[in-house]
Amino acid sequence: MSRERDRISTEIMNRVISDRVSIDEAADRVAREYRRFVSREVVQQIVTSLKAEMERSRVLRHAIIDESAYQGSMDIPSSAMNGAQWRQYLDMLRRKNALGVDELSRATEEVCSLLAPPNQRGTRRKGLVMGNVQSGKTRHFSGVIARAVDMGYRFVIVLSGLYNNLREQTQSRLDRDLFVDREFWYHLTSVENNDFDRCGELLSLMGSYSDVRLCAVVKKNKTRLKNLEASLRNVPEEIRRKCPILIIDDEADQGTPNSEKDKKKISAINASLRRIWDLIPSGSYVAYTATPFANVLMDPDDEADLFPSDFVYSLTAGDGYLGAEQVFGLADADAEGPEPAVEGLDLVRIIPAKDSRVLKPPSGKMQRESFDPEPPASLISAIRWFVVASAVRRVQGYAGHSSMLVHTTHYTAPHFAMQGRLLDLVHRMRREVEFHREEGFAPFYESWRKEHERIDAPAGRSAPEWSAIAERLPDVLRNVEVIVDNGISEDRLNYDAERPRTVIVVGGGTLSRGLTLEGLVVSYFTRSSNTYDTLMQMGRWFGYRSGYEDLLRIWVADGLDRDYAFLALVEKDLRDEIRSVEDSEYTPRQVGVKVRCHPGRLEITAAGKMANARLVRLSMSNARQQTFIMDGRPGTTHRNLQTVERLLNGRRPRPLREGNRRWIVRGLETQEIVDFLQNYSFHPDQKIFSDRDLRGATIEWLMKYAQERSWNIILAGNSMPGAMNSLGALPVAGIRVPMLRRTPLRGSTAEKLNFKAIMSSADRLADIEPETYADMPHATDAQRMVIRRRLAGGDGLVMIYPISHRSTNKLKLATRMDMPQGVGEDLLGFSIVYPAVDHSDVEYGDFVSVKPLAADVDVGEPEEDDDWEDEE
Repeated sequence: MSRERDRISTEIMNRVISDRVSIDEAADRVAREYRRFVSREVVQQIVTSLKAEMERSRVLRHAIIDESAYQGSMDIPSSAMNGAQWRQYLDMLRRKNALGVDELSRATEEVCSLLAPPNQRGTRRKGLVMGNVQSGKTRHFSGVIARAVDMGYRFVIVLSGLYNNLREQTQSRLDRDLFVDREFWYHLTSVENNDFDRCGELLSLMGSYSDVRLCAVVKKNKTRLKNLEASLRNVPEEIRRKCPILIIDDEADQGTPNSEKDKKKISAINASLRRIWDLIPSGSYVAYTATPFANVLMDPDDEADLFPSDFVYSLTAGDGYLGAEQVFGLADADAEGPEPAVEGLDLVRIIPAKDSRVLKPPSGKMQRESFDPEPPASLISAIRWFVVASAVRRVQGYAGHSSMLVHTTHYTAPHFAMQGRLLDLVHRMRREVEFHREEGFAPFYESWRKEHERIDAPAGRSAPEWSAIAERLPDVLRNVEVIVDNGISEDRLNYDAERPRTVIVVGGGTLSRGLTLEGLVVSYFTRSSNTYDTLMQMGRWFGYRSGYEDLLRIWVADGLDRDYAFLALVEKDLRDEIRSVEDSEYTPRQVGVKVRCHPGRLEITAAGKMANARLVRLSMSNARQQTFIMDGRPGTTHRNLQTVERLLNGRRPRPLREGNRRWIVRGLETQEIVDFLQNYSFHPDQKIFSDRDLRGATIEWLMKYAQERSWNIILAGNSMPGAMNSLGALPVAGIRVPMLRRTPLRGSTAEKLNFKAIMSSADRLADIEPETYADMPHATDAQRMVIRRRLAGGDGLVMIYPISHRSTNKLKLATRMDMPQGVGEDLLGFSIVYPAVDHSDVEYGDFVSVKPLAADVDVGEPEEDDDWEDEE
């Protein structure tokens, strides 16, 4: 009987993974299939046992893991992660009154539980930790290192970016906070630009009789990585096998992914890292990045590469974090609410186009050498506010660093000319304040008057009087430094000085990633990028600005604010996608994370890093799309009504629920949905459907992966009292469906109606009985994706929305207009939710490209919510 129970248990778990269903649904299917051999009571006992086992083994809240990689692994007790190194690191943080220590403790313990057990020789794991820009990733991986060493890891390698200044800053911080005990830690690298050299003594240091723990902070540079590779290769495999190694790859999306456009070629750094990883028989590789686009687009089936095949862990930003959404808002409607957009804080100032042109260096190298423009008015305004804000902080008792970033170009020569100009400007301001006090103070007072009340001061703190600020201004101006930090400068950014610095930092590439500017108050930024990851990483102003949020200001070139607002939406999409499959049966290889595409010039990441996009595909599984751009002319609307009638031909829709004016037809076949998509007349700007290749790819996906799935069709009528009288009713499939109010964006015409959204995110669950998920979290779209995957039985959903040509902008929204003249009286839009489909058996097939298909997915909520607010 025991053998039979084991067989049933294995079969249930196989169904959970293969069918992508809950353990209860899998057990139900197995019970029906094996009813002659085993009773339901026994199956239920097995389920209870399995759930208890899973509860014991899976305690992670923010991870996607490959369960198969952890089966049979030796458990790592929590006590092993709380040794001397972790306690020392924790004590240091508490002495500094660091915030969020309890959350850090929990998150580092969870990540360490995912590492290869150091006492199990020959075990390796690869993972990804996704953080936020300037959100404390270094603090987190320092904690992971401390715990990992307590667990038994003996060699720690930190890969720290592409630039010397970032490597040196990381080395300095780790030396100060973690690699403290020189008798315990053996330093293979140091701050003084002593990167990794060939180490002949690595053999003895890694030997089983050595008690020291090795540490190295290595720049992702071909020479340094070759030195590391050669040193490891000189150590026999049996010794390497007994010496577990932890690789922390900071800024893992830069340098690490293969950047060759030709998939048959491998870029130099990626090739070096592959060879180094191949030389580590026991250990873990953990990638850290805030912009993991390139990492999730690696080929998941290339075992030699560094795709995070064992786990993906998502860090949660703590209270007070300012990211792209908080600073710039969301470019599109929030997928979790009815509002059309989320506004950012009032701390962004737009640099006039003429000022941006003044600061743009010429393309010729010789011309750049002599490029020396006068600082434009916007830059002078930014510096004045920096001086005022620094004085305010001094009045409030702040004794730390105060920084300003000036980033206008990646070319190095103009940085030094800018440094000279800004030094002259600061000196002139200082003289005017000291010798012409009333006239000299006036511009600073004007800056204070315009800016200081635009953002509320943090709770419990009030703005100081101007007289107190003015008293501090001369001292601030006397201490302002202007330095250049770029690839050739000698005066690099260094905050280890004994006194606090008030510094304006002029730079380019070296300031665009990883480097932390302490006490950053003001940023002046005109440089752009064509890729998501680079542009987001350039935002050094993101992060924790506790205590001076009201003083933070960001000057950006016109258009960059919109780019960053769009990237906030991209980031939200990505995190929602990952959260929707956390703590589920999906493995990192199976997730196929989708990344929203920019409608204009921005690319997701460098073209070479996109070479595998088709391998990690945008899965249509559980995705939703909608026709938010429509041709409203009568000829088109009538043809689309006929297409809907053909879809429902011979079927009688039934009321979905009492009183809600929605009707449902269940059990349609995939071929009928394909015919509907082929016959519906789409507006040419609705690319996801109108583009022949994209629609063809969608149909190919449906026929290949969802052909056996069932579909439900819902006619979505208006449940508001009196709606039929004011908006009319449309006869569809023998039913008079009350029409919906949907008003288009301003500028729409009958030929092109842009509604931005016609679907509520709650509609994703419209065909599922609410009582079945009442006890499950369902407030966010990510949570609703989980519910649909678990409770919809693999069904797809199409919702038909009859939209009234009488719709008026009754809320008088500035972005909306009344329905224009000439719109057909039978206007119909629709949304589609694709079936949740398992891809474990099709990972090697022809995948749908990530790049083109994300453009029109999940644009948001309808502007006016009176048609669906009572459906929740």
